[in-house]
Amino acid sequence: MRVISFTPALVAAVQAGRKTVTRRRFSPDLPLQQQPERYRYARLEREGAVFNDLRTDAMCGLPPIPCPFGQPGERLQVLEDPALILEIRSIRAEQVQCMTEADALAEGVRGAEIEGHMQWGGVEPDAESPSQFKWYSTPLTAFQALLDSIYPTAWARNEWVWVVTFVRCSKPVTNAAS
Repeated sequence: MRVISFTPALVAAVQAGRKTVTRRRFSPDLPLQQQPERYRYARLEREGAVFNDLRTDAMCGLPPIPCPFGQPGERLQVLEDPALILEIRSIRAEQVQCMTEADALAEGVRGAEIEGHMQWGGVEPDAESPSQFKWYSTPLTAFQALLDSIYPTAWARNEWVWVVTFVRCSKPVTNAAS
């Protein structure tokens, strides 16, 4: 079983059922991350993600890029809570700016009424007060700020990310010795 890591706030979002997807950046060393706008995701094969080169309208010459998280049906163990097991439902690649407000909510962003206004966040700790979270006017803005805190160039460059959709697995049944 592969291992995946989340911040404490995102572990809590998984446990609460708010987080059902994670976006993880492709390696920044790949040519498609050097010029993200040049490539288009074609499909996911067993060997990995296949991309087209938009300049030549052909396969980009890269071998399929394997997903480091596995394949649909495989399970991931959460590093921070080894009892928390996730089953991958789907995997795809997309440029990070393709996400929607609904996608940001599936990433664990939550809403709260703060000083009479609806605010979104609850996933990015406030550096000045670590027990508090930063809040934003939209779910998408909250996710963008979280992403910027993890991958500082990803949003601005519209980099490629793995989109891994998952469900929490029930704890395995163990037989206690009598």
